[in-house]
Amino acid sequence: MSLLVVSALLVTACGPAGNPFASFETRCAKLALSRFEVVAVPLSFERDDTQPIAALTVKSGSPLATHRAIGLTTAVFGQSTDIELHSVDDRRGARACGTPRVHVELSMQPMMVFIARELAEAPCQREATLSHEMKHVEVFREVLDEAVQDLERELPEGIGMELRRAKSPEELERRLIVTVRDYLAEFMHERQRVLDERQAAVDSPEEYARVSTACRRSAADLIPAASATP
Repeated sequence: MSLLVVSALLVTACGPAGNPFASFETRCAKLALSRFEVVAVPLSFERDDTQPIAALTVKSGSPLATHRAIGLTTAVFGQSTDIELHSVDDRRGARACGTPRVHVELSMQPMMVFIARELAEAPCQREATLSHEMKHVEVFREVLDEAVQDLERELPEGIGMELRRAKSPEELERRLIVTVRDYLAEFMHERQRVLDERQAAVDSPEEYARVSTACRRSAADLIPAASATP
């Protein structure tokens, strides 16, 4: 079983001034080209074999009366974005122009793989449960890699490579931050949907049957009168 939490958007911005002695349009033309960078925070996970089945079940959100979680993988799927706005302005003409540098980090951190402490006495079942949780880890890894590749390709067109114009550098900055924020919110929402679907596919009836029958001493023997949920 996996659990996903979406992190908040983080944005920073700055805007260096141009040469005040050149004409406004000349200074605009000399601004650096817009740049967009997307990277992934390296994926890693920690193990926790100290939590009881009851605690993992509560953490998973499953109804305690009918299910018991003997394994759980949690991760935070999020992004952190830094924005640099290179801009020049003509205060007398109430106009400004600018180009952005947008750096986005996508992450699945922190990630934790839980195996119920009751399984310490059942090494075969522990390994079967761990193998299931590693499938969830692999889904997180695949979705993260795909998200980086897709966002790197789509972000320049989605935000725009063209020179941006407004009445002031402050207005330029506000517009840019809103544009980036809204675009990333939609992108992350869609990736959340994809991630949920793929994680649900891991938790198939066939997979539950595999984990439950992998060992002579089954998960049901460890937790009688309850269905074991890896």
